[in-house]
Amino acid sequence: MEAFVKPEITWSALTPIGVVVLTALLTLIVESFLPRSQRMPLVVIGLLGVALAAYFQVAVWQTRVVTFGEMVVSDALGSILCLAVLGATALTLLFSEAYLQARGLRYGEFYPLVLFASAGAMAMLTTTNLMVIFIGLETLSLSLYVLAGLSRTEARSEESALKYFLLGAFASAFLLYGIALFYGAQGSVDLRVVPAVWADQGEAVAALRTAGVALLLIGLGFKASLVPFHAWTPDVYQGAPTVATAYMSAVAKVAAFGVLIRLMVAVAPLTEIWTPLLWWLSLLSMIVGNAAALVQRDAKRMLAYSSIAHAGYLTVGLVSANTTGVAGMVYYLVAYSLMTVGAFAVLSLMARAGDATTLEALQGLYRRNPLAAHAMAILMLSLAGIPPTAGFWGKWYLFFAAVEANQILLALALALTSVVGAAYYLRLVFSLYAEPREPMAAWHMPAPVVACLLACVLGLIGLGVAPASLTSAARDAARQVQAEMPTPTLQAGFTP
Repeated sequence: MEAFVKPEITWSALTPIGVVVLTALLTLIVESFLPRSQRMPLVVIGLLGVALAAYFQVAVWQTRVVTFGEMVVSDALGSILCLAVLGATALTLLFSEAYLQARGLRYGEFYPLVLFASAGAMAMLTTTNLMVIFIGLETLSLSLYVLAGLSRTEARSEESALKYFLLGAFASAFLLYGIALFYGAQGSVDLRVVPAVWADQGEAVAALRTAGVALLLIGLGFKASLVPFHAWTPDVYQGAPTVATAYMSAVAKVAAFGVLIRLMVAVAPLTEIWTPLLWWLSLLSMIVGNAAALVQRDAKRMLAYSSIAHAGYLTVGLVSANTTGVAGMVYYLVAYSLMTVGAFAVLSLMARAGDATTLEALQGLYRRNPLAAHAMAILMLSLAGIPPTAGFWGKWYLFFAAVEANQILLALALALTSVVGAAYYLRLVFSLYAEPREPMAAWHMPAPVVACLLACVLGLIGLGVAPASLTSAARDAARQVQAEMPTPTLQAGFTP
């Protein structure tokens, strides 16, 4: 009988996620001792925990560690995207209390749910094990289902939560079935072993692998809001409380595309199947998302369709499958987190006016609060990709990656649909500065909300003026990922 051998565990790689989980448990305990009118201690605890987790995440940035039975992979890609998740979490916590108080939704479970969701997203980003990815995805998803239905007395919130839950359950089933087929094809659920066992060209094994990749793409495409798996997005974004929408719009996309990058690396030999699928998903998402957003009169619903379009932009980096594409995706995901959280933070101010987010309700926001209007204008310009904001550079890197990979048609689609997108973003900006139909009283903005907006706006301008501050780190992460890429992924696999 062999003696049990204790595995070597590098705890520094697990510390950031552990800190987030412990912070969530602490807020859960503290909340039970606080009166319903006192929720700021939970915000402070959450922010301190997120800051501590970010500190430990930065500490392991430059090291690549595979530990915990090879189920945890700490590398530059995971570190940058985990920091993006932690940043979006901190920004959400900053403006959440003011919104929840104005809406009468001061439920203490909001804060642990957000933190547990962040831990799930970080677990997805720091592993190559498909079962750990699934566990992280379910931890993220279950928390988001509850957050979407947080406004328990509103039918639209309950409807959004139910729709998100039912469709999410189907998507999770596809993902899990894909994992099962993947395991049947290669005898492992670790993506890192795929290239090593790909030499087996048996027809049955090849069919299992192909079907597994397709099912995995369906599950992750749902979470990323790619067409045709996008049907839930506008209804959930509009019906969920604005603070929940802000969080899910940023964190879910970062987690989904982080996993898609690793999956792209693993299934490189399937480029003749993988690339055409992603090509069409990208093109359809850019066209459908922008076209549908163009006719929307509700800002939350418009931003929902906009997120579908941005998912299409990000997928251009996957189709390109080169260093520039991966680096552009990393840069864009960080910038998109700032843009979308900031935009919904401004919309959260509308809780004082019955939470109406139509363009008519936003008309004249400049008269109520000039800072909010100016911040929203900058955020919309960044989403539209207008320099010198970070949104411009994100789209530029993805455009250049497509050209570099000889995906000229996809690059043109990115450019043309971005022009269409600028139309509805600028229409929203016009509403902010239009004269209101009736006199409006000035709105005071709480200090945490001001801090959130300043962080988003200054971050976008800073990344736009000095993009190298992030692109250098993003390129290092991309090169580290590229080192694991077999040669076929560096070629243009599909030109329609």
